[in-house]
Amino acid sequence: GPDHMCRQPSTLELSPDEQLAAEETFKLYCKPVELCNVIQKRALDNPAFLQRCLHYMIQASRKKRIQLTVSLSRGTNTDHNIFPLYVLLATPTSDSIPLEGHSPIYRFSRACLLTSFTEFASKDHNKATFTIPDVKNIATSRACNLSIILIRCVSDSEGQVGENNCSGDHVEASALRKLEGKCFWGKIPINLLGSSLENCVTLNLGHTVELASTVTMNPSFLEPKFLEQDSCLTFCSHKVDATGSYQLQVGISVQEAGARDMSESPYNSYSYSDVPPSSLPHIIRLRAGNVIFNFKYYNNTMQKTEVTEDFACAFCLVKCGSYKGLGCHLNSTHDLFHFEFWISEECQAVNVSLKADAWKMELVGKGVDPRHQTFSYCSRLKMRRRRSLATVENISPVHPHIMDSVSPEDAQAGSSKDEFVQREDDNNSVAPDSAEHDHSLNGSNLTPPTVLEFGKTRKLSAERSDPRK
Repeated sequence: GPDHMCRQPSTLELSPDEQLAAEETFKLYCKPVELCNVIQKRALDNPAFLQRCLHYMIQASRKKRIQLTVSLSRGTNTDHNIFPLYVLLATPTSDSIPLEGHSPIYRFSRACLLTSFTEFASKDHNKATFTIPDVKNIATSRACNLSIILIRCVSDSEGQVGENNCSGDHVEASALRKLEGKCFWGKIPINLLGSSLENCVTLNLGHTVELASTVTMNPSFLEPKFLEQDSCLTFCSHKVDATGSYQLQVGISVQEAGARDMSESPYNSYSYSDVPPSSLPHIIRLRAGNVIFNFKYYNNTMQKTEVTEDFACAFCLVKCGSYKGLGCHLNSTHDLFHFEFWISEECQAVNVSLKADAWKMELVGKGVDPRHQTFSYCSRLKMRRRRSLATVENISPVHPHIMDSVSPEDAQAGSSKDEFVQREDDNNSVAPDSAEHDHSLNGSNLTPPTVLEFGKTRKLSAERSDPRK
């Protein structure tokens, strides 16, 4: 039960000899930890794999991303002449220098169309949804330059782009090229939202956070030449009258992408009703990612407890991203131990015990140090491939030429063109004892195919490539 997993049992009354024996059994945990430290130290310069590339680490990172939903409420926007409204998530290009009267050149990858207020739930295109990195990485990543851009076209071409050019709430790229001309536009910097979300503790619990932003829509001219290349756009204020700007009250709903999975976990369903509001952020941060490790020893009658943060492994301190990822890491990397996992509203715990059959000594000769024995490894698949490649390399550039062991003068004379062609034709024929030699080659995997037997070498490589052999 949870009490057994989350609490340390009472200390047993042991004699001095029993205490010494118990400590000896607990020392069995030390050698694997030392081995992990050695492997980690070597992996700093030449890692076998990147931790962030593991599937469960990618999943955990994606669940931490933020989903933004932009919508307009009829109650806060009295001017009804605000649709259609295009919503883009864009970032300024790094190599662009804004000209006088021009905005920076923005590059976007996705655009949405709003045609109604959020109160009209029966109608489509009443909200736009985007995904940005998690709150911790907004200030340090390229997402700090992201902005939500709102565009309302007022030229004669605004009717050319409509709901027929939308797939869900996504506007096709070809339709955006028709947005040239006079327009009103405004933007919401993402870094301002990030500063508002840093102190919001309910977001970590999977709850939805509602934010409001006032956007000033300024008259401008959307230049078309940047829409035709690299999905870029820019605005020019010199070509329109600078008067007539207005304000929009934009509602933004913020939620973590993995909020649904968080609500299904018993650990995240813990009630904080008895926690004072002033202590709530501190308690939530303390509970997030904490895992209790109970190390069983002395025939599983005693245990020692250790608590890690950020779903870190107690053996090698590798952060695993989630409780599920921690289980994958423990079972695959530390298979010398047996693990039991338990999760409840109170705690996330792991019971660790020793595998009895994993600590048997290897059978070695008397007085022989196993560290001085030769360890041999043979990969048959790689050997076959290497032999096949070596055979092809030897066959293609080499022409077999047999010469008797004679004097250097005779050998030089025997290298004439006519003799070479004649002997090459003779060597390509099968010798009478070739069947016996071929049988000896097939019976042993260690004898390499000779270059002199051209026809049989090709046949041998073809037979070795058959997986049934």
